[in-house]
Amino acid sequence: MKTNIESVLKGRTFSLVMFTCVVGFVLFKRFYRDLGDVFIFLVVLGTIASVCYNFRLIKKDPIFIAFFLSLIVPVISWINSKVQIPELAKDSPSPFLFYDFFFFWFIAYWTNGKNERIAAILLAYCLSVLGIYITHSPDFIGEIVRGLRGSRIDFDVVNAQYTSLFAGFGLISAAFLFVIKLNLSLRLEVLKKLGAATLLAFFILIILITQSRQVWLALVACILFAPLAHKLISNSRVSTRATVLTYSAFALIIAAASSIDIVEQRITTEKSTIIKIVNLDLESVPDSGSIGLRIHLWLEAWEWIKKRPILGSGEDARELVITESEKLPKLVRDNFTHLHNSHLETLVSFGLLGAAIIYFLIVWPPVYTTMASPHSVQKTWKAFSLIVVIFWLTVNFFESYFYSADGIFIFSVFYGVVYSFKFPTPVAKGNQPRENPRKKYFCQT
Repeated sequence: MKTNIESVLKGRTFSLVMFTCVVGFVLFKRFYRDLGDVFIFLVVLGTIASVCYNFRLIKKDPIFIAFFLSLIVPVISWINSKVQIPELAKDSPSPFLFYDFFFFWFIAYWTNGKNERIAAILLAYCLSVLGIYITHSPDFIGEIVRGLRGSRIDFDVVNAQYTSLFAGFGLISAAFLFVIKLNLSLRLEVLKKLGAATLLAFFILIILITQSRQVWLALVACILFAPLAHKLISNSRVSTRATVLTYSAFALIIAAASSIDIVEQRITTEKSTIIKIVNLDLESVPDSGSIGLRIHLWLEAWEWIKKRPILGSGEDARELVITESEKLPKLVRDNFTHLHNSHLETLVSFGLLGAAIIYFLIVWPPVYTTMASPHSVQKTWKAFSLIVVIFWLTVNFFESYFYSADGIFIFSVFYGVVYSFKFPTPVAKGNQPRENPRKKYFCQT
């Protein structure tokens, strides 16, 4: 009986069923939540069953180990808050507070680093974002038209930052869908590229008209780092001259984009505040406006971090920083619940101990993938991993995506792809695919 169950759980059909559930989760989670929850429940259930028969291979996985360590962090931070700020501490801890940070592991487990499966996930994400926009907006086309005329739009998706965040990762998805090589006929390959190019143009448009500077900055960071990242990737033979020329071309593209009216007007907004920040004249920064308010929130957070840097002040600390402040305006204290910076929120709530867990989850998957041999991970996906982590870390300097449902969804999807190379499909000995050493293409797939 055990042998029969094991053969089913390790079989190709079960793997395909589980991966179909993964795609269902990606496609439906954020715009048809009930159905998306069913899919992720099946994925988790199937993964647990599979792990029972593969535990010997799984038990040493650093992410698997980190899950059990993550149960301790909220408890320790809660104890610290009980000791140091008992009047503000919660009545009990939440040991499973970080559990949703680990959903990406389940996605990775069934994606197996296969191009076809990665393409399916990226396409499902793009379609999901389109579905989110259409189902949330009362006038989808009308909002796009107003956006083209200069209005800032958000399709009623939380706010414009979230709308732009979805589009930013949609842009990354579409770009890699365009370059990924699948075993398709010429006709289907042309259709794939046309579809990817259409999605690419659509997400660029959304990124422009949502006017989110954090996403613009994240994209610039990715663009600036891309040539250097390519050069650093193992076995890459790009000359320094080619790297310099690439940076020059990117500089021209960025300059051209900055001259677009929508971009120029958004960048120059709060110009005086930016000048004060550059001059480190923080006392003169107004506590209003998008940038000024963030600076004041972060300064308040820094005071809390200095008092309890190692263990933090507990999971509710990000709200307490605001409600207990004597400097922030009453309007902010009454209406704001987070600090608009995931990095500071992590340190405020869980200190350096909690930050060690969170940043391990963010940094280890791309490190594992980029350091893997060219035979196990192709250069396309190494570049993908670096772009994803740069984009994710950058946007979280200005918004609290670590601790939001939409942010965790995006993290799960893209880190599921990044870490999927940890779980390759077993190949019979002697049948491993070999890479032609003479072919050295950046987008080799």
